[in-house]
Amino acid sequence: METTLMLSRGGLPPLSARGCQQELIPLSQGQFKRTVNGDLIFMGVQKKKYKIIISCQDVTVIATDDLTPGTVLDISCIQPLWQKVSGGKAMLERMPVTGSITVVNEEKMPVEILHYEGRSIDIATTDIAYVSYRPLLTMQLISYSLKMNEWGGTSGWILELEEV
Repeated sequence: METTLMLSRGGLPPLSARGCQQELIPLSQGQFKRTVNGDLIFMGVQKKKYKIIISCQDVTVIATDDLTPGTVLDISCIQPLWQKVSGGKAMLERMPVTGSITVVNEEKMPVEILHYEGRSIDIATTDIAYVSYRPLLTMQLISYSLKMNEWGGTSGWILELEEV
């Protein structure tokens, strides 16, 4: 396998996705304003949505036959999320990519996962621990670009997506 990145549409031909980079950016769901007393307050929704920029340089580019701006697709992210857990149970912020969940305690030692279903996870300690997982995000394609270095024999591509 060349990458852990997976797209539900389009495709990753051989030699198109080695060494991909992913930037996961929380989107602003409102604005910051100052009160008459000068205090900074947030005027908006506290729900978190993400923007993703994925880029790669390899021998060839991604398959774009099924990709147009506005296309909705599921992305198995490269970038993991971390979440603090206490009490032995947690509700993950997003759906995890199957097989991507790991848990460690504050001493960096692995913690057993007793059960997980969907976003719910039970672990074998009630002490503070940290869960890492790659999120599975439903995204809408904003844009993509392809590039080619003819003499260098390399190609590249960039996908820009926002969570629906």
